[in-house]
Formats: sequence, C-alpha cells, structure tokens
Amino acid sequence: MTLYKGHRQNHQERRLLLAFAFCGLCFTSYARSGQPEADPKTVPALLAPEKMREDLDYTVKILRNVHPATYHGFSGEQQAVIDAAYHQIQEPKAINAFYFIVNSVICSLQDGHTNLRPRGDNQNRRIDVPIIWLRDGFYVQEDREPFQRGDRIVAIGGKGIDAIYQQMRALIPAENEHYRKWGMAGKIQREEFLDYLGVIENDAVEIGIERAGNGITLSAPLKPPVPRQPGQSSRPWVGYQIDADLSLGIFHLDTCNPNDQYTKTLRAFFAEVSEKNIRNIAVDVRRNGGGNSRVIDEFFTYLKIGRYRSYGGDIRYSKEVAQKVGYTRTSGYERGRPHQMRNDKVKDSKLLFDGKLFVLTSTQTFSSGNWFAVTVKDNGLGTIIGEPTGNAPSSYGDVPSFQMPNTGFSFSVSHKKFVRPNPDNDPEDALYPDIPVYTTIDDVIHGSDPQIEKLKAIVKEGPK
Repeated sequence: MTLYKGHRQNHQERRLLLAFAFCGLCFTSYARSGQPEADPKTVPALLAPEKMREDLDYTVKILRNVHPATYHGFSGEQQAVIDAAYHQIQEPKAINAFYFIVNSVICSLQDGHTNLRPRGDNQNRRIDVPIIWLRDGFYVQEDREPFQRGDRIVAIGGKGIDAIYQQMRALIPAENEHYRKWGMAGKIQREEFLDYLGVIENDAVEIGIERAGNGITLSAPLKPPVPRQPGQSSRPWVGYQIDADLSLGIFHLDTCNPNDQYTKTLRAFFAEVSEKNIRNIAVDVRRNGGGNSRVIDEFFTYLKIGRYRSYGGDIRYSKEVAQKVGYTRTSGYERGRPHQMRNDKVKDSKLLFDGKLFVLTSTQTFSSGNWFAVTVKDNGLGTIIGEPTGNAPSSYGDVPSFQMPNTGFSFSVSHKKFVRPNPDNDPEDALYPDIPVYTTIDDVIHGSDPQIEKLKAIVKEGPK
C-alpha cells in the first residue's frame, strides 16, 4: 500500500506519498494558497452572474486539473452538466440556488470522495424525522411524535418518494445507488435540500406515510438542530466482545484510526482470542466511513499469513495539489499497481490467529472501511456477510480541499485512483457480500441485528 514502483521523488516527497497513500477518506482542510477565505455568512443573498461565473470557472478548473478521471478531459456527460450550469447563472441567483448548481457539476464525477460542503454545516434547520433507507424503501427509525418507528415514507410535500429521489440523485456524490439512497435519507431532513425540492410550506413539510396499511399525511416543522448532550454517545469507536461458548470474537471498528487506543484494543482482543482458543473472529465495519488504512496492516499482523496483496494507487500530479501537499512534480500521471506485503511484524507468535475470519459490511462501509473488507475478500482470507458497501472497491480518494473565491464554498477533490488488490474482480460498483443479509424494518422495530444473528448461526453450524 505504501510502495509505488517507478517513484523518483526526493525523500520528503516519498514521505508525503507514504502518508497520503493510506488516506481513503482524508477530508483534510487545506486552505486555498494565496487566497483569503470568504465567509459564506457574509455573501450577499443574491449573487451577481459574474461572481457565480468566477466561482464556477474556478471549480471547473480544479476538477479538470486535479481529478484522475479528467486527465484526458471531461466526458460528454460531464461537459453537458457543466454547460447546463453556465446556462443557469446568466441571471442573479440566491446563494442556495447557486450551491445546487455548482454541486451538480461536482457530483457529475460520480466520486463519493469528491464533494461540496453543505452550506451552514450543522447549523441549518431540520425536520425532526429520523429517516433510514433500507433495501425496500425509506422508513422512520425512531419514534418522534407524531411519527412512529416503522412508518414507511411514501411522499414528501405531495411528491412521491421515487420522484424525490430522481431530483436528489444528481446532488449526492456517490459511486453506487446504495450510497446515494443512504445519503439521501440524511439530506432530506435538512432545510436547504427541502427548499431545493420545493416542499416547504409555512415552515413545515408534509410527509406522507403508510402505517398499518393506512395512508396518513403528517406535518413536520422545521427546527434548529438539537445539540448533542455531553455523555450522549453510542458505543466506543473501537472495541470487541468474546463469546467463549460459540468460540467467536467480534471486533468492531467504526473509524480507521491507527492510534494507541486502536493498537492496544487490537492486541487485547487477540490476546483474549488466544487465551480462550477462539476459532472464529469477525470484524464489524458496518459503521465505518473511512480514515487511515494502516489499521488493516496492523490487524493483519495478527493473522497467520506470510504475505497478502495490498491496494495500489495511481497519482495525478498538478500544480494545485503540489501547492497543498508538497509534491515536487506538478504534472503527469503515475501508476502504482497492487503489490505484495510481507506480514512479519507481530512480536508474539502466540497471538497469531489461524481460524475463520468474517467481515460484516453495510451501505455505510466506505473508503478505508471498504478497503478492509475488500482486502480480506481479494486475498481469500475470509467471508463477507451483510450488505453491499458504500463505494466501489477500486475508487478515487486522497482529497485536498479548495475554496471558491466569492461564495467561500469549500469542496474536496480526489487526486488518486486506488486499485483493489485483485483487479480481476473489477468492475464492481460496490463490494457485494459472499452472504447477503439485509436489515429490514422488522429488524429496526424489534431491535434485532440480522448480520450478527447470521454470523452466529454460521459459526454454530460449523464446517459443512
């Protein structure tokens, strides 16, 4: 993962390449070099065409010069979206309207890592309706008076949910429909997206639901976001549980952070697995949105394997990225193929595991979280259980940020194309599990965990 054949960079550049090679979801806040940052809060509510054109020109230039997919220029479809965007800014526009125009250009690359930041971030008003996307539709996942857990959402503001999705899909950066629909569930709770859809009336939104076979229309008022209370948190981001009776250990990893907490928790997990002679382990990355992929290499040091094949990474060089990252090259394209990694770093051979390995995935499994499952799959090291992942096994990433000069909108652009360990398994728009297990609304209502239940059933059944 860290070695790219053919590199002739100096020592500092090689060090930077090693550092960034691991970042699948690296939303680093690089400031635009030499340009004072604009504050969107001070931007006029109505933007002049020349100001929008400057911001759109800048965005198009960055996408053309930085992203690997545009190395030979924009595709016909991408250029059509760009042309349509210029056509829409010939008259003054509200800043929210321009946000969606420029967002459509960024999303035309269909790259989950290349994206435009939402205006106002988490300060915008929302409807207090916790929406979840499942394989068969959109549902309410928690009680929020007058909504009830299990309500199926069929319409928003009088528009059918399928029509809403068709309006939204071009505004969600993604590589597959699974991630787009999961992303839509969160975005349609936000005021700016509801306003774009034209479904707000009197500071509220009508939501059409199905409940117990009956169609009902309920009103959801827009409210300021509720701040998270101190101590109000879910499980720790890394941890594990051991079921000695089943001979099963489950290690959950909700973000890829190879810090001391991770390494200590990982060692404690394998120490207990060894002590109790556990023969089955699972890595749960269903909530993992990415981070630093070195967690994979660290985990693999506890597996009884001599070598494994790792990701490769193609790099597109540009003046824009060189200014932010420190590359000495300012142009060109360099290919880094998947390669073999030696697995000989573990210090205590008693902790080496040679039993069965499973990985649990969901549509939220993204970036380096996705890499974890893909690396296991492509090396034939274990079994994938769950739902398709949120991005493609071979995908773009490593994303410096840029800022538009007038609106101050911030956006991230990939400058690498990561290639999965076994490219023969491409093309795939997601990692599809060996054993598909989808969460249903009945699971949500009853608080059951179908992927864990399936895992335990497989372990209990034993070898066939």
